[in-house]
Amino acid sequence: MSSRSSAFFRSTTFRLTAQYSLIFISSALILFLLAYSLLSDAVREGDRLAMAQKVREYTSIAIKRGLPALVDFVRQEREDFDADEYYLRLDDAEGKPLTQVTPSDATPLPTDLPRDLGPGIQWAFLPRPEGEGLIELACRSLPGGGTVYMGKDASDRERLLKQFRVIFAGIMALVALVGLAAGFLLARRTLKPIQGLIDTVRAIDTGRMDARVPDEGADNELNELARLFNAMLDKIKILITGMREALDNVAHDLRTPATRTLAAVEMAASTKNDPESLREALLDCAEETRRMVSMLGILMDISEAETGAMRLHLGRTDLATLVTEMTEIYLYAAEEKGVDLVMSPVDRLPVVADADRLRQVLGNLLDNAVKYTPPGGRVVVSAWREAASAAVCVADNGEGIGAEDIPRIFDRLYRADKSRSQRGLGLGLSLVRAVLYAHGGAIDVQSAPGAGSRFTITLPAAPEAPLPPQPGRLP
Repeated sequence: MSSRSSAFFRSTTFRLTAQYSLIFISSALILFLLAYSLLSDAVREGDRLAMAQKVREYTSIAIKRGLPALVDFVRQEREDFDADEYYLRLDDAEGKPLTQVTPSDATPLPTDLPRDLGPGIQWAFLPRPEGEGLIELACRSLPGGGTVYMGKDASDRERLLKQFRVIFAGIMALVALVGLAAGFLLARRTLKPIQGLIDTVRAIDTGRMDARVPDEGADNELNELARLFNAMLDKIKILITGMREALDNVAHDLRTPATRTLAAVEMAASTKNDPESLREALLDCAEETRRMVSMLGILMDISEAETGAMRLHLGRTDLATLVTEMTEIYLYAAEEKGVDLVMSPVDRLPVVADADRLRQVLGNLLDNAVKYTPPGGRVVVSAWREAASAAVCVADNGEGIGAEDIPRIFDRLYRADKSRSQRGLGLGLSLVRAVLYAHGGAIDVQSAPGAGSRFTITLPAAPEAPLPPQPGRLP
C-alpha cells in the first residue's frame, strides 16, 4: 500500500465517510429487515389462517359427531376440496391413516408424523418427500383419539421470499455505493473549511503571507474557526509590520549614536597624548552609549508593562503633588524656550500608584508639550477628580498632530514626519500608555495640525483618607 493511500485511510475524511456510510447503510438494512419480517409474517399468516380455520372445523365435527363422521365428511368433501394445494390426513388413536388427501403431483405425507400434540394447533416444517421444498404442517390431536394433519407446500412462498432477498441484496449494493458516495461528499463538504485552513497554512509556509481561508458564508463552527483564523492572520501581519517598522526605526535611531561613538573613538585614537581630547572623546562615547542604553531600557519597560510583568511599587500617592513637582521641573525648560507653562490650581488627588512611574508619565507629556510648542506658545496643566477617577490634562497650542498619525503615536519608535526634526527616541508616548495600562488607567488625545494637542490621562482614584481627630473633640 502506498503512503498516499495509507494517509487517506488515516484521514478524517475517510473516518467521516465511513461513519456517515455506516449510519446510512445500517439504517437501510434495519428498514429492510423490518419490511422483510412484516412481509414474511403477512404471507405466512394468510396460509396459516386458512389451514387453522379448516383444522378447527374438523375438530368441531369430531367433537360433535365423532371421528367416523369426520372421516365421512372429508370423503364427501373431497370433490370440492382443492386437492392441488393442500395435504390432509386423519389418523386414528393408534396412528393408522383413516383417510388422506394429497396434491396430484405430490407424494403422501410420511407416516412418522408427531402424535399426542395436545388440544392446540402445532406448526411444523417438513421436507417434501420428493426432495426439494418444504411443507408447512398444522397438527392437532382430536378429542377421543386421533390426529388431524393439514399442510401446504411452502416452496412457492419461500421462493418468493428468496427472490425478495435477492432483490434486496442488489438494492443494498446500490445503497452501499450511494451511501459511500454521499458520505464522501458530505465529509468533504463538512471538512472544506479545514481543508482551506490546511491550504492556507501551506501557502504561508511558502511565503504567501497574504493567503487567507475562503469564507463559505455558512454560520457554523468550522466557518467561525476559519474567520477567527483569518482575523488572527491579520493581527499577525499587523504585528510583523509593526516589528519591521520598529526594527527599521531602532536601526535608524541607533545608527546615529553608534556613528558618533565610532567617530569619537577614531578621534581619540588619532589624538597623540592630549588628555583633554581623550577625555572629551570618552565623554562623547559615554553620552551616546547612555542614549542607546536608555532606548533599550525604555523598550524593556514598555514590554514589561504591556505583558503585565512590570514591577510596581504601589502606595498611596497624591497625584496633585506629583503634577506640581513635575511642572516646576519643566518650568525652567519652558522659560528657556520662551513657552508659557501654566498650572491650574489643583486639589488633592489621592491615587494608589507607583510615584516614580507616574513621574515618568508626567515628564514625557510635559517634555513633548514644551518641545513641540513654538516660542511664544502656551502649555496648560490641569488636574481634577471626576467620579471614581483622577484626571490630568496637558494642553498646548503647538504644532498639533495629523489625523492619520493620531492612531499610531503610541506605537513604539513611531515618529510623525514633523517630529523627526526634533531629537528623541519615539518611545515616550509608548511608555506613557504602557505605564498607565499597568496601573489600570487610560490616555486620550485630541489634536489637529496647527491647533495644538490635548493629552488627558485618567487613573482610578483612591478613597479619601479620614481626617485625623482634632484636639479636644471626640473622634
